[in-house]
Amino acid sequence: MGLLVVGAGGHAKVVVDIAHAAGIRVAGVVGHPGDPEAVLGIPVSFDRSDFDADSFVIALGDNAKRAAAFVEYLELGLEPTQVVHPSVLVGQGVALGAGTVVAAGVVINADARIGANVILNTGCTVDHDCIIGDHAHVGPGVNLCGGVRVGEGALVGVGACAIPLAQIGDWSVVGAGSAVTASVPPRGVWGGVPARPLRGESGAA
Repeated sequence: MGLLVVGAGGHAKVVVDIAHAAGIRVAGVVGHPGDPEAVLGIPVSFDRSDFDADSFVIALGDNAKRAAAFVEYLELGLEPTQVVHPSVLVGQGVALGAGTVVAAGVVINADARIGANVILNTGCTVDHDCIIGDHAHVGPGVNLCGGVRVGEGALVGVGACAIPLAQIGDWSVVGAGSAVTASVPPRGVWGGVPARPLRGESGAA
């Protein structure tokens, strides 16, 4: 038995690489027509039943698609597995949710709480007492100060940062390189330094 990686794109390549580094046996990769035949030497199939797997991780970058696939595979009776690179630094009291992927060079400080099916991407930092909701994606090089809350399904783009106690709402998007100094509303799209509404509940359409 082994791990089923769901998704065969670029993020799947990162997930398979992390799994190998962590000593996790990857049974196979589930993809779609047009995907490559293999990901880092692991065969890709369109039929999950082709592989002898008892656990899964969703390797899709799109948060909504990743959330839907997570529910689908839970309902199949497979167990979601955390895939964590050996270089990750994890502080005391950290809680890490089922099916979450933590890439190389990530730092998670004391008492942070990370939800299920989250991506903590390469080299991001999540400081003490942060709360990251299910299905969120914290991009490469993001820096979250202490006590930041990132809502369910939110995307924090590459190189963004957030001041202490900032709140980023459910299913919102923070653009690459932005500095969050105020609360981002649910489903808002914010960007800039400091981050301002580009689209969403408090911004222009």
